[in-house]
Amino acid sequence: MSMLVLRDVASQPLPAMISGGGNVDGVRVLVAAGLVKATIPPPKRTRDGYEQLPAMVTEITSLGWMMMKRFPPR
Repeated sequence: MSMLVLRDVASQPLPAMISGGGNVDGVRVLVAAGLVKATIPPPKRTRDGYEQLPAMVTEITSLGWMMMKRFPPR
């Protein structure tokens, strides 16, 4: 899943806004792995629970580019 998010980010001009809870979680994984640099706001409390605001990816690291070369799309 995270590699799909990484490829999606790479196909856009940076900074890229990534929305949707699952995609933002993918960005969290990519940040933890050192593949991207991003700003991820905390979830916002609403009447119905929580809403995840979009993450802003500012950079794909050299390790991120290397991983995309190592694992090409199928």
